[in-house]
Amino acid sequence: MFCRVLTDGEGAEWPLSRKFGCVPQMAVDVLRHADLLGLEAHGVSFHVGSQQCDLSAWDRALADAKRVFATLADEGIVLKLVNMGGGFPTRYLKDVPAAKAYGEAIFSALSTHFGNALPETIIEPGRGMVGNAGVIKSEVVLVSRKSDDDAVRWVYLDIGKFGGLAETMDEAIRYPMTTPRDGDAVAPCILAGPTCDSADVLYEKVPYPLPVTLTVGDEILIENTGAYTTTYSAVAFNGFEPLRSYVI
Repeated sequence: MFCRVLTDGEGAEWPLSRKFGCVPQMAVDVLRHADLLGLEAHGVSFHVGSQQCDLSAWDRALADAKRVFATLADEGIVLKLVNMGGGFPTRYLKDVPAAKAYGEAIFSALSTHFGNALPETIIEPGRGMVGNAGVIKSEVVLVSRKSDDDAVRWVYLDIGKFGGLAETMDEAIRYPMTTPRDGDAVAPCILAGPTCDSADVLYEKVPYPLPVTLTVGDEILIENTGAYTTTYSAVAFNGFEPLRSYVI
């Protein structure tokens, strides 16, 4: 049996610790109860959040894990494994620490909190491995303004939140984009998807800078989309077919 411990998720662009997990003291209670039922209390898990750019995030989570380990060890219940989830980022519009920096920070945190009695650990690379391995080819289907004096253009693409760009929810992940008009003057625009749903707006709170000459039919390449795109595009919502995937 494992019990998931809450983390604050601070530093993550896509937090993952609000829905599942419990505070360390409750994790102790859960694993203690598992032991009383004759189950094997084996360890704890946590997730510091996807696209985690704060190297210290694992230190805070491992400190909580160690408290659970130590409290139960005093009762004769010896935990063996920490599942650290994932969180390694890929580069979108800003640089992120290298994989080596994450490895060093995590090993340092393990040593700080567990000393020589290191537990078994599991961690997965997630988007840090595959994020920059994909490009989505999209097309501008409309450029408009809501009134004659509207200062910000709306640019509509043939792909949106329901076609594979779900991670633009709350404008969490901001993808780099290239257009055939790069080099022309740019201005902020509201970027939206093609469906009828009002939630299908990608970037509005922080408008996206795109060339002012952009027009219908222009191709936009959405870069670093190797993670969490085709897997989110599984249903032909509004009649738009799911993303086609080509492996080169």
